[in-house]
Amino acid sequence: MNTGSLLRAAREAAGISLRVMAERTFYSRSYLSQIEKGQRPLPAGVAAAYERVLGTTDLGRLTVATRTPSSVDVQALAEVDSMLTSIRRVEDATGALAVLPAVRGMSAMAEQFVHEARTVQREAATLASEVTQYRAWLEHAVGADTAARRSMDTAVELATEARDPDRLVHSLGFTGYVTWGATGDYAEVLDLSDAALSVPGAHPVLIAYARMRRAELLAARGERRDALSALAAADDAAEAASGEQAPNAMYWWTAPFGAIQRGGVLSLLGEHAQAVEEATAGLADMPPQHRGTEWLASALRRVDPDLADAR
Repeated sequence: MNTGSLLRAAREAAGISLRVMAERTFYSRSYLSQIEKGQRPLPAGVAAAYERVLGTTDLGRLTVATRTPSSVDVQALAEVDSMLTSIRRVEDATGALAVLPAVRGMSAMAEQFVHEARTVQREAATLASEVTQYRAWLEHAVGADTAARRSMDTAVELATEARDPDRLVHSLGFTGYVTWGATGDYAEVLDLSDAALSVPGAHPVLIAYARMRRAELLAARGERRDALSALAAADDAAEAASGEQAPNAMYWWTAPFGAIQRGGVLSLLGEHAQAVEEATAGLADMPPQHRGTEWLASALRRVDPDLADAR
């Protein structure tokens, strides 16, 4: 990730357009665009102007880290994680396509940190896996499934390198999600589901989500008896996870979303009325900031296309 791309990611994470940034920094829009694209070097004055507008001093540290990744420390990783959280909020409001270029840059930067960081390699690998998985979600959301699968393979490798069970379960599960959407290869997706559920020590919320996904896969495959058994196991896992705070990477997870996901399984099993009832109840309790998101619409369409329009 070049330093100009870092400015773009920080600006987009703050929800500020290039036009507004130009107005507030008193630089021309075309000049800032060239810097953000790496077509011009980044002057100290421009970096300071971005910091002033964004109300942060983090950019200086991250700019140094981008130029010399061996200088990466825990604080630098925390600042990238904070930027990622902000970009997710922007994506919820504007859609995947708007933030994908910035996240691709962040993914490249995070992977560079893993290769060159001296003292925080495992922590860097955990963060890079999360950023790269998010990149894959965005690529999948815009229909670039081949790129999404490549990104997910990288996310799994990074999670394995980090020896982080939560990251590994999440990345294996999402690899299955991308594979299913791209190829419909149920055998491979179920193998990935088995691999995710065999990882010891993972967060209870991740296990509950993975078990519900397995029930969904079996229902989609037409294996009703096994799907019902998997759904009962998912319900037990959800009960065990109730009251647990979801990992940061699963910021989208709430109990109401779990009800909508369960409705998707019931719909595939032919229990349409019950599916709509449960999903409608879940939708009514969804946090307001999640209602307009693409990922919620996708989950609702799996229950009933009309529900997505009812948000």
